[in-house]
Amino acid sequence: MRFSIIIVVLIALIGLLISVLPTPEETPQPAKNTAETSLVIPANGSYRITNISVFDGQQWHDDAELAVHDGRIVNSASVIDATVVDGQGGFVIPGLIDAHTHSWGNALQQSLQYGVTTTLDMFTDTRFFLAKKDQRSGLTAVQEADLFSSGVLVTSAGGHGTEYGIAIPTIARPEEAGNFVAARLAEGSDYIKIVYDAAASHPDHKGRFTSIDYDTLAAVVGAAHDQNALAVVHVMDLTSAEHAAKAGADGLVHTFGGTPASDELIALMKSQNMFVIPTLSILASLAGEGRGQALIKDSVFSTHLAADVKHAIANDIASGRVAEDYFAIAIENTRRMHQAGIAVLAGTDAPNQGTAHGISLHDELALLVDSGLSPSEALTAATYLPYSTFNIGERGHLRSGARADFIVLNKDPRTHIKHTQHIRWIVKNGFPASAYFNTQHTAGETPATGLVSQFDTDLKSQLGGRFVVSTDQMMQGNSTATITHVAQGCHDNGALKVSGTVGKQFPYPWSGVFLMFTESMDAGYNLSNFKRIVFDVTGTENVFRLMVLTSQTGRPSEVNFTVTGQCRQVSVNLSDIGGVDWTNVSGIGWVAGAATPDFNFELDNIYFE
Repeated sequence: MRFSIIIVVLIALIGLLISVLPTPEETPQPAKNTAETSLVIPANGSYRITNISVFDGQQWHDDAELAVHDGRIVNSASVIDATVVDGQGGFVIPGLIDAHTHSWGNALQQSLQYGVTTTLDMFTDTRFFLAKKDQRSGLTAVQEADLFSSGVLVTSAGGHGTEYGIAIPTIARPEEAGNFVAARLAEGSDYIKIVYDAAASHPDHKGRFTSIDYDTLAAVVGAAHDQNALAVVHVMDLTSAEHAAKAGADGLVHTFGGTPASDELIALMKSQNMFVIPTLSILASLAGEGRGQALIKDSVFSTHLAADVKHAIANDIASGRVAEDYFAIAIENTRRMHQAGIAVLAGTDAPNQGTAHGISLHDELALLVDSGLSPSEALTAATYLPYSTFNIGERGHLRSGARADFIVLNKDPRTHIKHTQHIRWIVKNGFPASAYFNTQHTAGETPATGLVSQFDTDLKSQLGGRFVVSTDQMMQGNSTATITHVAQGCHDNGALKVSGTVGKQFPYPWSGVFLMFTESMDAGYNLSNFKRIVFDVTGTENVFRLMVLTSQTGRPSEVNFTVTGQCRQVSVNLSDIGGVDWTNVSGIGWVAGAATPDFNFELDNIYFE
């Protein structure tokens, strides 16, 4: 969705690229994570899990067993010398597939920790995608979900997707469609995602974004099909959805609220075997439904939420632009499509605001059940249907030959879809994977003192690490900054001075200084024994931002602070900066934004206490 991807990509670009600076209805029960419940895999890679019920992606098989050999599901009769593992009456489902995400940073690790073994990305940095692509063909032990991606989306100059300050190819005319699609597939894209807004495609449209026109939409869809690729379309409204169906698109990657789906749209989608990925999770966030807060307060996950996950799902977008019945209409549109026999796939649009990788797919399943799917149909929406729709190999089912990606649950999801949250084991490529409740937690070095620097003679940090300039130039922005040591400062004994300009070339500009504790994002400092960060500051009067990076995620957390023309002490409670694992902090930054085109400020006497 336009409004949500803006948030996603902003966080992604700033978080990911700053990180490369030098340097339920029932009472929730905690998941079992004791030693006696651990899954032990024999050295020869052959084992049979017995005493279980198995959902193969389409059907349930009670009093069943599941045989695994060399990372794949096999016929039990073909396994020799297999170790027998007692499934203790558990319920086995295929590894879940999130059919709409945006992935970077720790997205794949976070996904797998909640049983999402494959994620279908709908727009990310191609460099991240290509770096992960080879991993999905292996059958070794990993702690990440497999990634498939559209790579760069298809959009117009000035269209949605171009607003993030990085150059991406755009398309203007139908005649360019063949070469444009060929270029995306040559880059490694697994399918083609198109952004289309019928209203914005008109030349006299006065909105922020442009859009490709209908003829170009149809041409791109045709070119994708000519080159044996799926073409999916991002839409936000009924008219755009009708145009996408008319153009022959394979699927819609959102449903929509606001307006009921027309009989014509549903009939056309059905006749053309189109699918829909409703992404009800992000529509719920847009409408302010509070789904994330419910996961935090009243779910199996509640007692095991990492700081960054809790921060991501705590607050909805809650747009004032949507009508009160927006989400109810989106649910009803999904219900009518499903009743018409249109394939409904599960996808979340994580990690847009109010959603997070992995955890939100469990809630998406609940929303699909609210839309009229049975619990087993919802499971199919997150397993077999993505497998049968996208070219992703033998994933999403548990028949002979499939990759051994599966989850063992303690409770039967047929009786309640939220029982998917009762995870006992997660298996990826036949090997145990760490679930959210038993992931290894790495703490950084605990500093002996909280003093960062008083800048008496230089810009060194007594805590460790070094101060470096950070601007949006890494995003092709034009902001600038310099850092220098000055002799005076607030206490007449030295300070760090930051001067710079905040440009307009990047839509979400920043400029300032970061204290990077390590040369990479792999480690940091354990600051959990401190309660606040304190610093003296003077300079250009305005609001600036204190930003925090952690080793677990490239997403920065931030809080505002005010600078005046007089020296003042700023004290920020660490608890007020959400989403931070304070046991492993990689860096702290002080930056200016768009409100301060020309700025300078001096930092002095920085310490944790």
